[in-house]
Amino acid sequence: MPDNEAIAQTRPLAVDPAQEYSRQPADLPPGMVPNNTRPSTGGSHELTNPAEDIAGGAVQGKAGGAAASDGWCVTKATDIYINSMDYLNSNITLGWERNLHHFHGEHGPATPYNRRDWKRARTFRPKTRANVKAQEAAHAAAAFATQDYLDIKAEDPTNEQQVISAAVNKALLQKRLELVPWNWFITCQGAYQDTKVYGVCISHQYWRYETVKEVVPEFDDQNRPIMAPVGKDGAMLPMGSEKDRTTFDMPVVDLIAPECFLFDPMCDWRNPAQTSPYLAYLMPLYAGDVLKRMETPDPKTGQPLWRKYPLQQIVAASRENVDNRTRRAREGYRRVDPTTQKASDEFAMVWAHLNIMREGGVDVAWWTLGTELVLTTPVPLTEMYPHLQPGERPFVVGFSTIEAHRNYPDGDVAQIAPLQEEINSVANQRLDNVRLVLNKRYFIRRGSQMDLDALMRNVPGGGVMTNDPAKDVEVVNTPDVTSSAYQEQDRLAQDLDDLVGGFGQASIAAGGKQMDRAGSMDVLQGAAGAVQDYSIKIFFETWMQPVLRQLVRLEQMYETDHTVLAIAAKRTPLWQRFGTDLVTDEILQQGLSVTINVGIGNTDPVKRVQKLTFGIAQVVQLPDMQRRIKSLEVADEIFGALGYKDASRFFMNDQELVTHMKTTPPPPPPPEIAVKMQELAQRKAEADQRDKRETTQAQLDHQWRMQQVRTSEELGHLKNMTQETIADAKNKTQRDLGAAKEGNRLAEVNLKRADGAHERAAKAAEPKPKPGKGFPPK
Repeated sequence: MPDNEAIAQTRPLAVDPAQEYSRQPADLPPGMVPNNTRPSTGGSHELTNPAEDIAGGAVQGKAGGAAASDGWCVTKATDIYINSMDYLNSNITLGWERNLHHFHGEHGPATPYNRRDWKRARTFRPKTRANVKAQEAAHAAAAFATQDYLDIKAEDPTNEQQVISAAVNKALLQKRLELVPWNWFITCQGAYQDTKVYGVCISHQYWRYETVKEVVPEFDDQNRPIMAPVGKDGAMLPMGSEKDRTTFDMPVVDLIAPECFLFDPMCDWRNPAQTSPYLAYLMPLYAGDVLKRMETPDPKTGQPLWRKYPLQQIVAASRENVDNRTRRAREGYRRVDPTTQKASDEFAMVWAHLNIMREGGVDVAWWTLGTELVLTTPVPLTEMYPHLQPGERPFVVGFSTIEAHRNYPDGDVAQIAPLQEEINSVANQRLDNVRLVLNKRYFIRRGSQMDLDALMRNVPGGGVMTNDPAKDVEVVNTPDVTSSAYQEQDRLAQDLDDLVGGFGQASIAAGGKQMDRAGSMDVLQGAAGAVQDYSIKIFFETWMQPVLRQLVRLEQMYETDHTVLAIAAKRTPLWQRFGTDLVTDEILQQGLSVTINVGIGNTDPVKRVQKLTFGIAQVVQLPDMQRRIKSLEVADEIFGALGYKDASRFFMNDQELVTHMKTTPPPPPPPEIAVKMQELAQRKAEADQRDKRETTQAQLDHQWRMQQVRTSEELGHLKNMTQETIADAKNKTQRDLGAAKEGNRLAEVNLKRADGAHERAAKAAEPKPKPGKGFPPK
């Protein structure tokens, strides 16, 4: 990882304004877990009664508060330790001790095989270790077959900023997990192994930030170091400036031994680390490291991280206060306990306790050395770990077996322990029988003169001196072991495999009839794989997902490495859409959800690929789904199931494909293909000529038809015009005739009118007779 230099107790070196982030190394929690605490300075967090003051929100110290606070801290730390350790020693430790013996291929402490006077066979059949190895291999195949096992999604898929933040955080976390020196793969495998041996696994997530002071020499114009007198003797020493060099700046997941993590046995069995009213993390440290933390100043306050105590008092507090039976069983009784080995007082092993207690709905945390010396003043847990959400703790307890309402479930090793012991018993009795068959027992007459040493040695080709072989020695014949002993062992092995999801030769032999009906071993192997997948799924839900969620929040709050941030940005739509690697707090700190892209049925690589291809073949038949397939991701998943990280070794990505097509000419075809291509080219030329002739003929035909159509149109138009002219003439003639007839009619009418007028005029001109002369009066 790149080193970041910073001036002592100040902000680090100035970064490019275009790359300015609000999270700087000086803003991070200092160092390892002890560095995240606050010293007792009598300042704003000096509490006289932490249980009341923190729950009530008090922030001011009181006179004599330090002594009262120390007494409360020691009392509570002692109560937490005694209550939890008594429960462990009474109920859990013996089972863990037996599990560790079986895991190491040794007989448990309560078996007669460990007696020194045991002269019979004491072989241990390592079925336990074999099954745990198979489970670990299945977990590695399911979780780490591909790099894309982690999935981070936006809580609001319609929010573009959250979608980009999810992609950036995913790429950032994956890149970080590739760079961390504590090896994420080994940590996960160790956690899964703990769930099998102890039943639980416990981890601690935090951000580790540490610096060391360095002197940067000053040089003159001639590139020579500037010397100055120092001390009374005036010795010339080079001048320089003191700066801080960052040695650790990364997220850390520490796997904790189960006996070093104490919680209330009556808490919620589904999530002990978050629901227990108290926790105690027992961290082993060298006394010299404790002294270093007592002298190292906090980058924010300038005060020592831990209270100062003399070395003798620190070593005196190193009395054995941790469950050494479990640790000794884990190390093996043939080894010396490493916690008791020291070359000097500075290398003496002491135990620092991180105590967490919930008071008034607030988690209060403080450090003690054992249960005697108070190292820090109690502060709210969210102040010691700022990345935590309210009510959350930086510890995760996971398991791979569900036992409802039981906080310490039995792992596979504990579940198969009775069967393992029965298998050992059958195997050892069979070995005893074989040894008796090969090396007979004898009835020897008391007082007989016989070479007993030669008789006991039973060397092939040797002889035994005796006075009366017929009466002095009687050979006891032991019947040879029958096949029932082997059958019994096979059945016990099958029962053991069925319990933990194993699949061995005993299962194959015992399932012969079922395989005859099924036609293959798929039925038996599928049942075993289902049990393994079930354990892996429980482990993902209880440990891996919660741990990754906390790692994402650590990255969101504390990440300052510009190189890692830029690489993450270039792997995401942020670079593709905006062409920039500027990752800001607003982009990182969005609401996200973390899941694992591994489901049940992923331990068998062949079936995994078959299921994937079957699912894709079914989905592409849906409307508009074929063009939506992400071919590169499908290839990565298939090659990941086959044991490769991804398909990048075998297939080019988009950029490489474009470059290859531009720079690489196509390879020459084989001779037979070249001949075929020439034939096709000749046929194409003939077809082109024929097409050209046909096109020309079609054009001529088209032109002739168009001319014919135009001529027909013109004749029709002329005919129509002629018909229209004739029709107009007929209409005019008819109108003229009608007008003439109308004129004649009007003339006749006028003539009749004129005649009528003449008649009336004539009548009017006739003389009228006078009255009285024969005419009646008018």
